[in-house]
Amino acid sequence: MFFPEKMLRLNIQVESDYINDVLESIGRTGLLHIEKEKHQFRNDSEVSRVKTLLMLVIKYMKELNINANKRIINSIPDQEKLFNKIEDRLLIIGRKVDDIANKIKDSEQELEHFNRASSVKKALAPFIDTMILSRDLKHLKMRTAIVSMDVTELLRLSVKAKDVLLINQPLFEQTNAITIFYEEEYENDISKAFSTFKVIEIDLDYFCDEAFDLQHKLQEKLCKDKQSLAEQYKDELQDIQNHLDAISELEVAKSSLRKENGGIELEGWIPKKAVEEFISKITHAKVTILELEGEAPVLLKTPPSLLPFENLISSFSYPRYGEMNPVIPFTISFLLLFGLMFGDVGHGLVLTIVGLLVKKYSEDYADLGQIYYLSGISSIFVGFIYGSVFGMHNILPISFFTPMEDTLTTIIFSIGVGVLIISMSFLLHIVTAIKRKETSLLFISDGSILWLLVYWFSIGILVKYFVQELQIIYEVILLSLLLLTILTLSIIKTKEKTQSLIDLLREYIDTITNTISFLRVGAFALAHAALFMAVFSIARMVGESQGETFFYWMTIILGNIVIIILEGIVVTIQTLRLEYFEFFKRFFKGGGLAYKPYKLGEKNED
Repeated sequence: MFFPEKMLRLNIQVESDYINDVLESIGRTGLLHIEKEKHQFRNDSEVSRVKTLLMLVIKYMKELNINANKRIINSIPDQEKLFNKIEDRLLIIGRKVDDIANKIKDSEQELEHFNRASSVKKALAPFIDTMILSRDLKHLKMRTAIVSMDVTELLRLSVKAKDVLLINQPLFEQTNAITIFYEEEYENDISKAFSTFKVIEIDLDYFCDEAFDLQHKLQEKLCKDKQSLAEQYKDELQDIQNHLDAISELEVAKSSLRKENGGIELEGWIPKKAVEEFISKITHAKVTILELEGEAPVLLKTPPSLLPFENLISSFSYPRYGEMNPVIPFTISFLLLFGLMFGDVGHGLVLTIVGLLVKKYSEDYADLGQIYYLSGISSIFVGFIYGSVFGMHNILPISFFTPMEDTLTTIIFSIGVGVLIISMSFLLHIVTAIKRKETSLLFISDGSILWLLVYWFSIGILVKYFVQELQIIYEVILLSLLLLTILTLSIIKTKEKTQSLIDLLREYIDTITNTISFLRVGAFALAHAALFMAVFSIARMVGESQGETFFYWMTIILGNIVIIILEGIVVTIQTLRLEYFEFFKRFFKGGGLAYKPYKLGEKNED
């Protein structure tokens, strides 16, 4: 749990006649993280073929509103026969899907015309009944269109000399509905005017209510036919997609095979505890355990409840192999800092409930829900220390200190927390260096033992001088000797005197400023309390002016909601900033590669 899973590097010599069988066996175990090589064995024509067929399957599934149903394919039959079968089935399915899709598209366009005609009919209703006129008008011609308001007057002027009647009414924004009545001899003139001004003409057939109803019924029938088609081919299309995915991933795995010593080899990483199980399931291949070489992929053993915090870390970077699992210390420090800055029993309870509901009912934001659920619990505990319940300090019988009343205590406490967290980062660096057997990092790197002593000596000197008001001359001498030792070792290593001195001063200043950064913990605790005071002050003013208790409590409730949202976001950002830039600085280098075993039937990175 505190360190990544121990990994072993394997070499697998594959019998040339059993490449697919061996890769399928490896994929079924879901244990081997394959080292990526150049595409030596991948059949590009088959890859292209699979890609094309997958595009068709996804297109048909999307058209029929069928979701993917991923399942593991344990065995891939003869690929050529499978391809031929899939192609034959997709030809049949594709014709039916394309046919129904085109019919629905045409029907939707017809409905759009009917809906447009309906809008025009309503706009012109105060003057004429377009449906009756379009059906019964005998001796005059009638044409209806939609035009922009700017064009309406120009159109009227263009036909004014003719014996015509033009009726217009506002329709949509900046558009008019118009109807023109004219004798047949002016047909060409009207057509020319419509063409010149690019009006949207509406065929008179679309004003018929019976035709509109028939089109609606046709649309409903087509939708039912599409649903029937989806039910008929759902399982088959999902199965085809899964098989094509499996073949695609098999080709990706083939790209990592290489010719070596006259044979075909594959290399990868596997958890040490799974080696015996893996070897027992692989036939037609010889498995050899190699010496560790390079950076192994990292498999973190994180408790499920803390996986959202692992995702937060991986968004920053991924730990290297042998580096201490940062999830546990990150989670502890994150919850501690969040609670100190957001400490209130009532607010913490609200955050806990909201986090629990989000985690339960929103799959997309479940991680965020879990983070705020645990952060809310932390805020509740700190709220008991502050004695604060929705900003009120007269409800709980006991409180250890209140930020607004004990400002100095709050500031000192926040600095103390910073010293604790930074000291922990030094210790984690030392443990990681020992684990990775990088002994040089124990003495001259940023988080080394010598820098830890420098840090503690500096804190001790400041406390002794400013708090205890004692002489510090001997401590300063010892601190100077430590810094001189670090400088000397750095010069020996880098052969650069000036740069070593600059690095020494920069690191020392960073160490002090990193600690000062934790003043923001106390500052946000004070800001949280100050916002409460502002809300209560506004509530009293509102209550006094309105003379009603209702407005007073409404102001309190709304104010608390604003504080929870605003402070919740700001405190989260500040906590992450302290974690990433103050805490991670010394022990978390990152740049590791996540363990992603090859699994048949699941998406694997190429």
